[in-house]
Amino acid sequence: MRGQRFSVFLPSLVFVLCLASVMGCSSAPEPTATPLPTSTPIPSPTPIPITPEEVVANAVTALTESGSVWFVLDHENGFTEALGGLQLQRVEGAINEVGMSITAEANLGRIYIEVDAVLIGLDTWLTNPLTGEWEPLPNEENPIGFIQPIAAVRDVLEGLSDPQFIEQPIPGNDLLITSPLQAEVMKSLLGDIKPEAMGLGEVTIDHQTFQLKSARITGALQVLDTDETVRIIAMSRYGEEFVIEPPIE
Repeated sequence: MRGQRFSVFLPSLVFVLCLASVMGCSSAPEPTATPLPTSTPIPSPTPIPITPEEVVANAVTALTESGSVWFVLDHENGFTEALGGLQLQRVEGAINEVGMSITAEANLGRIYIEVDAVLIGLDTWLTNPLTGEWEPLPNEENPIGFIQPIAAVRDVLEGLSDPQFIEQPIPGNDLLITSPLQAEVMKSLLGDIKPEAMGLGEVTIDHQTFQLKSARITGALQVLDTDETVRIIAMSRYGEEFVIEPPIE
């Protein structure tokens, strides 16, 4: 009799044990999914102009819209001849819409001189190289009155007749351009030039602002130049407020 009861109870026991096993398995926590690693965003590269001509055009716009700039004319080799046999070695100073306030280093024969100059419209004041005192100067006697830096640099940029990249542009790097350059476009900087002369221009332009940083100009563009004459034009401090006013009443 007991055997019969057990045989009847056995299937129920097996069912209960299986049910308990299933419930035990279903209550176990599911494994947490491991998130996939996120990739670091790659910054977009600085857009590179398609052609050197576009770079030059943007540089002209940046220059003309700046309103003011700090200008340097220097020489790796040679000099720039000015009125009265003055041989300019370095000219540096502030340029804005009012005029110029510059310092010039030059040789007059074997004598080294340094003068400060302020040019406003047609009026010019120079320091006497012997006394250091400011003196007004008649326009026709102004040895550096021909210098018009902003116009000169614009002419240089626009005079790059066949601009080519010196090296292929790389995002984040300055833009380097070279081109033949006629002496005629340098008149605003050099005054007297050899009309048919041809030089070589190499310019460095900021990759973001398109502001001209420097121009290296090689060649015999004035009568006393040699083929190895090298002039360096540097521009900086675009858009700064420079005070340019008469040094004396």
